[in-house]
Amino acid sequence: MTVGTHGSSLQHLRAQLDELIASCTTIRERRIGYGNLRCESSNWHRADEEITNIALIYETPGGSTCQINVAYDHHSGQFTYLGDELNTTVTTSDSQEVLAMLNQQIRAIPQKRLSFLRQQIDHWMDEGKTRRQLFAELNKLLQTEFLGGRISTTELRDGIQYALARHTPVP
Repeated sequence: MTVGTHGSSLQHLRAQLDELIASCTTIRERRIGYGNLRCESSNWHRADEEITNIALIYETPGGSTCQINVAYDHHSGQFTYLGDELNTTVTTSDSQEVLAMLNQQIRAIPQKRLSFLRQQIDHWMDEGKTRRQLFAELNKLLQTEFLGGRISTTELRDGIQYALARHTPVP
């Protein structure tokens, strides 16, 4: 396989990834629900190596940044990324395999954000915040100017239901 063919695998991945991200971010509510998901790439060179790093970046409620990375070696035509358990490195020349992994990771973002929000609510409750203070904190997250750190109305509804269920004393 020639370097030009390798490069077309990378271009194919980028084009499909752009479509995938657009499907999650075109509508404002979805864009918030996916943590202002975006893609950045960078190239670096060393001796006879050329590597492109593709980073998918998103935020959790409140603004913590998360990142999913894929490296592409132009010389070998291989993509490299961390496996599901983050303790293995996966190497493949199949851009469809990489896209499937990225699709799975992207589709999991709303649930990850919801889990983070629930952990934050638990933290506030452990600090002794009242129900009124909890709702004020959730309102701040709904209105924050930082798009990726904001919560969607769906996340707000779930957060309120979670806080009420957890805050209600058991008789």
